[in-house]
Amino acid sequence: MRVALLLLVAFALPALGGEPEKKARLVVNELVALQVTPEEASAMTDAVVAYLNGRELFEVLGPRDVQTLLGAERQKQLAGACGNDGSGCSADMTKLVDARFVLSGQLAKIGSAYQLTLQLVDTSSTKNAGRSSKLAGSLPAIRELVPYAASEATGSPLPPPPSRVLPITFMATGGAALLAGGAVTLLAFSREATVNEELCPNGVQPDGRCGGVNLQPHSYYADIQNQIFVQKMVALGVSIAGAALLAVGAILFPPDDVRTRISVRFVPTGIGGALVGSF
Repeated sequence: MRVALLLLVAFALPALGGEPEKKARLVVNELVALQVTPEEASAMTDAVVAYLNGRELFEVLGPRDVQTLLGAERQKQLAGACGNDGSGCSADMTKLVDARFVLSGQLAKIGSAYQLTLQLVDTSSTKNAGRSSKLAGSLPAIRELVPYAASEATGSPLPPPPSRVLPITFMATGGAALLAGGAVTLLAFSREATVNEELCPNGVQPDGRCGGVNLQPHSYYADIQNQIFVQKMVALGVSIAGAALLAVGAILFPPDDVRTRISVRFVPTGIGGALVGSF
C-alpha cells in the first residue's frame, strides 16, 4: 500500500507541475521609412526587436530572422534536400506560418520631429490587437521611446520608470553647495565690513585718508584681506560647482517630469543677473 501511494505521488507531481506555457510567436516586419533613410528605419526596427526579445514575453522573429529562414530554405532547395514532397523545406518555415502576431509600423520625419508608429495584428482573427504612436524631436529621443511604444502596441506591461535617485542626488547636493557658497560669501562680506570699520573707525576723511587710529598694524589687516579674498574665491567655486550639479541633475531628470517640476529663467539685475524659478 505504501509503495502504491509513493508511485501515485511520483506520477502526480509532474502532472501538477504541467508543461511550461508556450510563448506566442511574434513576427516584427521592417519599419516603413517615410522621409528618413532605410538605414535609420532598419536601426529602429532592430531596437524594437531587441527590446521585445529582452522582455521575453513573446517568441520574437525579426526581419533578420525571417531572412535567415528564407536563406536556409533556399540553400536546401539548391542542394536538393527538400525531398520529393518538399516537406524538408516547408518544415523550416513552420515558425513563420504559426506566428500568432505580426508587428508592423513606420518611422516618419514630420518637419523637424520624428514619429514612430507601431501596429499589432492578431493573425488568428485578422484584427488589430494594439497600436502606438510616439513623437520626439530627434532620432535618439524617439529611440528612447521604443520600449513604451512596443509595450503599448503589444499590450505588454510598460517598462519601469527611470530611476530618479541619481538626478535627485545631484540636485540636492547642488542645492546644498549653492546654499553653502552663499553663506560663506555673506560671512566674507561681513568680515570685510568689520575689517574696514577697524581700518577707518571714523570714516574716510575729505583728503581720502582713514580717520581714527588703527588697533592693529597695517600688515595684520593686509593678511586679513588676503584671507577674505581666498574665502570669496572658495565660496565662488562652491557656488559654481553647486550650479553645475543642479544643471546635471535637471538634465538627467526624467523628461516627462522636467516640464512640470522645474521652471527656471535668467533675470538681469543691476549688478549682473539671477536665476529665478521653482523646483
